[in-house]
Amino acid sequence: MEFGIFSNGFRPHTTAAQTYQEDLAEIVLADQLGFRDAYISEHHGEPVYIGKVDTLPVPELLMCKAAALTKRIRMGAAVKLIHLAHPVDTAIQAAVTDHVVGGGRFIFGFGSGFPNPLFAGERGLSHDDRHGRLRESLGLILKCWTAPEPFDWDGRYWKGKTIVATPQPLHAPHMPMATATDTEAMIDIAGARGYALLRAQLEPAGSIRDRADRYARAAKAAGRKGPLNDVTVARYVYLADSRREAMDDLRADINYELGYQMKRGLIRLIKSNYDIGLKGDEVTFDQLAEAGVYFLGDPDTVAKELRAFYEAAGGFGTLLIVCGKKWATRDKVFRSMRLFMEHVAPKLRDLVPADRVSDVRNQESALT
Repeated sequence: MEFGIFSNGFRPHTTAAQTYQEDLAEIVLADQLGFRDAYISEHHGEPVYIGKVDTLPVPELLMCKAAALTKRIRMGAAVKLIHLAHPVDTAIQAAVTDHVVGGGRFIFGFGSGFPNPLFAGERGLSHDDRHGRLRESLGLILKCWTAPEPFDWDGRYWKGKTIVATPQPLHAPHMPMATATDTEAMIDIAGARGYALLRAQLEPAGSIRDRADRYARAAKAAGRKGPLNDVTVARYVYLADSRREAMDDLRADINYELGYQMKRGLIRLIKSNYDIGLKGDEVTFDQLAEAGVYFLGDPDTVAKELRAFYEAAGGFGTLLIVCGKKWATRDKVFRSMRLFMEHVAPKLRDLVPADRVSDVRNQESALT
């Protein structure tokens, strides 16, 4: 198993500059500690955030600065909302980032993002068409990266004449790619083409297993081996001397964030994923902790819980721990990251996902 961080930013308003410096400090430490990957959320403005919460709508700019401060860690967006911008511009920005970050360390992570109609509406686009627009965007982006000469594009959603997209990516045909998606069509595309499959921190183990199985079937059909190694899963993880200490460290800050997330509609996702007996539209950190959403406490306990989660999810290749939060203090967050890599990661590195595709196929055949 490999390890990384998911910089899923939420920091109460100071200045965006200070927020970005805190995010960078975590990425630099992650590089020093040996985390392989850093995925960074693309967060756009919403009414609930105005003057209260900093956002990072262009994570590629942060990656370019982080590249100068780090040595090995790979970086990608989780995720670039490629249905919102013209694909020619997206392709060019990604290729430039690939060259600036260098060393094969840039991952093109893409997806449709949090399903808020505001983002498409701001740009005069249809929210309902976002998945079709995303698939067409992907096709045009890939052509921009590989076309040897100017070309025209006359699609359903995007148009272009005499397109010249330079530079092309650092290494042909393109940089590594990853996607976060729940649509069956895109899971199949990702599996067949070898894009890493990203799964979010609130998704339960059973759901991860189902989507990973579909991804693996598509990969196997395309002749790819060991596809579950390309499944990347994020979890909330925080290390302290005890579970009680960890919860006391985090309770106030996480409850504060939950107040915003409830206004954004996150309660619908929680209710669909976890049966925790919610009576209204509010949820607390303690309720989510009791439901197993957070992995908290001393290293031995957390390692055992993560190992059990891995088995329930059917296995995967990379575990991301969530960062980018105003949790406790910087010193305590940094200590948690160190404890993870020094005492938890060694207990999980031996995990290699088994190939379940043949078993799944046999089960499906028995039912037909």
